[in-house]
Amino acid sequence: MFSHKHQHSQISFFLLKAATLFVSANCYQEPWSTLNQSVQGRLHVGTPFALPCFSNYNGHVVPRDADFCDMIQQNYTSSTLRTEFYSGFMNSQDEICSSNATDQCLLDDENSFDPLAYVNQTCYQGSVSPYYIDIQEPEDIIEAFQFSKITGVKLSIKNSGHDFLGRSSLKGSLALWTRNLRNLSRDSAFVPEGCTSSATVYNTITVGAGINFDEVFSYADEQNVTFIGGYASTVGASGGWLQGGGHSVLSPVYGLGVDRVVQFKVVTPDGIFRTVNECQNQDLFWALRGGGGGTFGVVTESTSRVEKQLRLSVASIKFSQTASNALPFLDILVNNSVAWGNQGWGGHLGPNKAIYVNPLLSLAEAEESMKTISAYALSQNGTAVIETLSWLSFYQKYILANSVGIGATTIVVTRLIPTTLFETPTGRAQIMAYINQTLQAGMSPYIPVTTPLLYPYLAGSTSANPAWRSSLWELGGGLAWAWNSTKEERRRVVALAGELTRLGEELAPGSGTYGNEASAWTGDWREAFWGVGYERL
Repeated sequence: MFSHKHQHSQISFFLLKAATLFVSANCYQEPWSTLNQSVQGRLHVGTPFALPCFSNYNGHVVPRDADFCDMIQQNYTSSTLRTEFYSGFMNSQDEICSSNATDQCLLDDENSFDPLAYVNQTCYQGSVSPYYIDIQEPEDIIEAFQFSKITGVKLSIKNSGHDFLGRSSLKGSLALWTRNLRNLSRDSAFVPEGCTSSATVYNTITVGAGINFDEVFSYADEQNVTFIGGYASTVGASGGWLQGGGHSVLSPVYGLGVDRVVQFKVVTPDGIFRTVNECQNQDLFWALRGGGGGTFGVVTESTSRVEKQLRLSVASIKFSQTASNALPFLDILVNNSVAWGNQGWGGHLGPNKAIYVNPLLSLAEAEESMKTISAYALSQNGTAVIETLSWLSFYQKYILANSVGIGATTIVVTRLIPTTLFETPTGRAQIMAYINQTLQAGMSPYIPVTTPLLYPYLAGSTSANPAWRSSLWELGGGLAWAWNSTKEERRRVVALAGELTRLGEELAPGSGTYGNEASAWTGDWREAFWGVGYERL
């Protein structure tokens, strides 16, 4: 894998190499030549991430680059590498045409050196944009909007490409790659532009659209504060995570990302670079806080409130799963979750593990709170570690070690589960029945405990789904298809996603889902993603 010692120099070398891989690509024809001039030469040809391993590209013979290919094969599942390339999407469904099993350019994510994937095979463009702009200033975005209006070419927006629903790519589009909007600053007395009241002074960090969580977490720790963020290193702090709601294992106490952001800088489709906060462009400020990534413009930076350096009680509990010990463990989770939620616990759960964090309890209180679940894990010859860590230490020890797979298809289906369902025996039995169905289908239940249960929220103050405020869990499962799957095999996965969605709706009618972690084939997506807020959006 990529070593940190040589990481920067290797990435720089191959980025330069990628830029010159197809020299003729720089000989743009109109109207692309004019666009390239208007963005000061920052228009580039977009090619699939794995192209250097192939000798045929879109039906044309091309030279295979053995050195570049070897680097990609060794790091095919590295989010660190992928985030530095426009075409380095985190999930393969973002770079392929899912409805056409041949329109793709993938390696075998389980064995990237498997020659069946690339020897005597053709690399097709998939949904990777044929052109992208390396966005470095708002003027680049303004030029892109103008180009789109004149030519009719659609736009797509990507930072790290960590979207489960494929929204950071679009076949045939002009892509706006925001990774190099990398400003990062701290202001302990930030006043949103245009505000004058003493009530609008915040302790903040401002992050450019290209800054990911691994970078902002480290920076915040250096500043002796805690940035409330997501559960993966290469998720952008200003993009779809934030604009779609933004959940965190610290959300039960400190709220969603949309509850914490106090200002955006954004270029809207009319070509205007706007400052958006509670004192100006208020309607847009409401819409950006939950309306979905890239829905209302291209965000170039966001400014969010931070907390003091937190000391967290952390519980890591796990054991080897058998045919008989998963359901009793999950039953303990279901029966104790209301009490744990009211104590401030957030985390990620599975059929044989739980990683919980709590900013409110002391270590002794945490040990007492978790004693039932700890005892069960130990009875299964597992482990139960309860300790005190800073957020950065927790992130480095637990989040990085439990990151989702990269370079493979990851289809997520979830439902927000109301707290009231946990409060009655009947409701708890219904939750367990749903979980049992996911296990019987061969899936591992996906259970983020990330709802803002204790956060003092002003109703209607953001456009995020109101179901967040009355829910205790996000519950669902993950699906996938193989890199070489047929169209029919993909259809079966889509059908299973639809069935899982239906079961979630039956379990929690009238609730909703997290639009960033939902099936792309959700039927009534307006209601499921936004609820009553959709009409205003």
